[in-house]
Amino acid sequence: MKHINILSLVQANTSLASPVFNQFLAHYDIKIKPAEIEDLKGLVGGLYDLSGDANVFSAFYVGYQIPQIGKEFDLLRFGRDKIINVELKKTCPEEKIKDQLVRNRYYLSCVGRYVYCFTYVSDVMVLYYLREDSCLVKVDFGFLRDLLVSQEINHEEVIDDLFDPSDYLVSPFNSTQKFLRDEYFLTHQQEEIRSRIIRYLTLPKMVRFISVIGSAGTGKTLLVYDISKQLSKIKRTNLIIHCGQLNDGQIALRGMGWNIIPIKSYLSYDLAKYDFVIVDEAQRVRPHQLKDIVDKVQASNGSCIFSYDKLQTLASWEERSDIDASISGIRNLVVYKLSEKIRTNKEIANFIRVLFNSGRNIQLSSTSNIELSYFNNLEDAKYYLDTLNESKWEVLRFTPSQYGNEHHEKYCAVAKKTSHRVIGQEFDGVAIPIDQYFSYGADGGLYYKGAAYYNMTKMLFQNITRARKRLNVVIIGNEEVLGRCMSVLR
Repeated sequence: MKHINILSLVQANTSLASPVFNQFLAHYDIKIKPAEIEDLKGLVGGLYDLSGDANVFSAFYVGYQIPQIGKEFDLLRFGRDKIINVELKKTCPEEKIKDQLVRNRYYLSCVGRYVYCFTYVSDVMVLYYLREDSCLVKVDFGFLRDLLVSQEINHEEVIDDLFDPSDYLVSPFNSTQKFLRDEYFLTHQQEEIRSRIIRYLTLPKMVRFISVIGSAGTGKTLLVYDISKQLSKIKRTNLIIHCGQLNDGQIALRGMGWNIIPIKSYLSYDLAKYDFVIVDEAQRVRPHQLKDIVDKVQASNGSCIFSYDKLQTLASWEERSDIDASISGIRNLVVYKLSEKIRTNKEIANFIRVLFNSGRNIQLSSTSNIELSYFNNLEDAKYYLDTLNESKWEVLRFTPSQYGNEHHEKYCAVAKKTSHRVIGQEFDGVAIPIDQYFSYGADGGLYYKGAAYYNMTKMLFQNITRARKRLNVVIIGNEEVLGRCMSVLR
């Protein structure tokens, strides 16, 4: 997207024929509604009457969206030390104006510059400003004009590079305190799903089943935990059944009164005592457990939410069970699908796609967040993994069998987190080993030709998709996979 002079924009709208004006908008990659143009004219007019400096109208981004997040702003102007945001409304209650500007400031503050947020309401010709204490006040156009005049613009700056989508992916497990303090916002799609589910669950008591489906990084865990939090605030009791081992974040939440249990313990709880039950990571529930939970929810006239990603299975029996099909077959099930638009680092997401299938060709826009190492000696690989900076890298290992030793245990320390331990979690930096038993099949798919109790390819996918910002791929004695990685990262 290109920045534009908004005085030029409104004059083009006034004087150009419609087809030519549309070409003008397309040149700047601007999508703006006719009603918004009229609101913009009011703002420009208010500034025009005060300003003798045409530069106050320049360098605005109109309708900018944060990459991958989809969060949109009407007007943005980026300076070296401050960002100015102006929203345009024909009419709007002050409470809604404040809520939007608080949200805008949160998203923009991740850039690391002071953020000034305004809303212009054209019907009453009033300019609102969100103060630092989050109080909404009316200001005159001179205040905005002075800020624009003082703003030093860096015209060479690529604003897409200022935003890291992973900054907005708050995990209830790895950012537990932020989650509890409500220091996060949901995407528009998540908010819409949350509103529908809460409305549905607060209707008169009856049997209700809901599924929330989303791929890694789409924020389904944050969504269902937020739903649990919101319903708890209105005294709706709920039980979260986690289909795996509880992690540190879940244990911390339990200590603060949350009802979170591992699937292995659910028989000790009376599901009829709760207004609704959440089964998280439901793709890993066993068929007889699923049937039992469904029967008990139906018998108690209760409600149940299944949250899962059918691709995140770790054992062959889980894949064969096809729990997704069983859940989909529940009578009157209401299904919500989170967007496939992954909210984590796009560079890492694309790398994962091409790593797991040698037939895929996706151009990586950057490779700066992916490191690649190669070792031919197991002991040296283990030493490297053991000595990685723990503040920068979370080394994830494969879950070993309880019935015998497996090859991967030779190069990963027992103290490292296993695939089963990190279900639903994210880490800024993840280091993952790939040994010589990984290979590509005739169809291009990555598979494991060694012996292991759990599905090694599934566990690799589980581990690698935990990375939010940085990925460290440690290849051990595998020239084939090394060659594939180098061809992608070239």
